[in-house]
Amino acid sequence: MFRQMVQEFVGQLSELDLLLQYLGVFIISFIPFVESPGSAIVGSLIGIPIIVVVIISIIGNWISVMFVIFSFNALFTKIRNRNSKKEGFVHNRATKARDRYNKYGVPGLALISPLVASAHIAAFTSLAAGANKRRVILWHSVSIGFWGILGGVFGGYLNYDLMQ
Repeated sequence: MFRQMVQEFVGQLSELDLLLQYLGVFIISFIPFVESPGSAIVGSLIGIPIIVVVIISIIGNWISVMFVIFSFNALFTKIRNRNSKKEGFVHNRATKARDRYNKYGVPGLALISPLVASAHIAAFTSLAAGANKRRVILWHSVSIGFWGILGGVFGGYLNYDLMQ
């Protein structure tokens, strides 16, 4: 069922005007769990040149993750600086996030996030654990670029394989 939905979506996207195809790939890259690798694969499958699709995918995913980083950094700074340190949902989640952060660090969370969850969740987790915003931005930028390129290469391979 899911495979058929994806095939239909890719088919419909491939029939659109080139500018709308670019916009579609850009919007797909915003979606958590799909992000730059998924949108690069979709773009490659519909015939957008790999270099272009990778750039569009990376930029779209980067913008969405930076939105999470800048939005939640302010919130977590406010929570950490408040006087009350009582137990509760936010405190428990922050403790869990800190444990993950201590185990993998910002680079580990950023680089492994597309395999496990989402870059959005990894950025949120890093910030909740108290990571430096600049460090989170750096490592998520590296991760988004790496996974976007990998998705483009894989999509190009799939497209080449389908054309044979």
